[in-house]
Amino acid sequence: MAFRSARFGLRTSLSDYVLSGKGITQHSKNATRISATGGTILTPGNGYRYHIFTAPGTFVVGNGGTLDYILVAGGGGGGGGGSSSSGGGGGGAGGYRTNNNVSFNAGTYNLTVGSGGAQNPPAAPSPVSDGSPTTISGPPSFTTITATGGGGGGNSNTPPYPGRPGGSGGGAGSNTNYTAGTGIAGQGNPGGSGGPTSAGNAGGGGGGAGAPGTGGAGSPTGGGPGGVGLPAFNDDTGIPTSYGTPGPTPGRYFAGGGGGSKSGSGGSGGGGAGAAGGAPASPGTAGTANTGGGGGGANAAIGSGGAGGSGIVIIRYLL
Repeated sequence: MAFRSARFGLRTSLSDYVLSGKGITQHSKNATRISATGGTILTPGNGYRYHIFTAPGTFVVGNGGTLDYILVAGGGGGGGGGSSSSGGGGGGAGGYRTNNNVSFNAGTYNLTVGSGGAQNPPAAPSPVSDGSPTTISGPPSFTTITATGGGGGGNSNTPPYPGRPGGSGGGAGSNTNYTAGTGIAGQGNPGGSGGPTSAGNAGGGGGGAGAPGTGGAGSPTGGGPGGVGLPAFNDDTGIPTSYGTPGPTPGRYFAGGGGGSKSGSGGSGGGGAGAAGGAPASPGTAGTANTGGGGGGANAAIGSGGAGGSGIVIIRYLL
């Protein structure tokens, strides 16, 4: 079907437009339509086809063209509890990388999907709790794309360990002298600081893709909340609800930071499946699988920090 402009006499094909969650928008006529296989393939009727990878796999492009992608790495594990009255910091979200209208030539592309950081046991001197990276690699001419794993949350042991750097940084353990992890520009944000001893030894929240983690505070606020994640493809409503989580705007959110913990209460996880911090004398909760959410910090010496959520790759292109 084609339309003719009465004023200019121009013919415009309906195929030059794409239906989206926000209406009909024009797409460049010069964009080459791609064809590909791999992953879980979804065609929800909004003008796009989606390939979703929740485990390592191959994306095989038969006809080169332009596409949009999101890579989310594994989230960091939440910090373990320290003394009987202190809380761990939340794990940082896995790095979130996205780009639109990227040219992919015909060929085979290998994808890895990062795992979440492991639980941090209480009183661990040097835990390995960072999330693992998510990558796309391809032919020799293709530059590998990497989303960095989230940083693990810190705790308040003696000696303490700080929140770790990552795609988004882990929150600090429950003391103002303990540092939070830094995030990577374009992938995430830093974790929140620890709260002062006078305020109840609250751990900071882990950083999220959309905002830093919040610092720990005293009662009744408790552990610092994790930073919010980001919506896939600017509020795209074509992604099923089985992926990601709800957020403050339409669409599906990913890469939220984990909440810090405190003797009184745990901080909330950031939108994008960051996990909540542990309640009194409790472990932190785990980040949701395939969201890159950070794990929640644990409270008290008996608690382990929650594991981070594994990552995901989402690719879409016009039909």
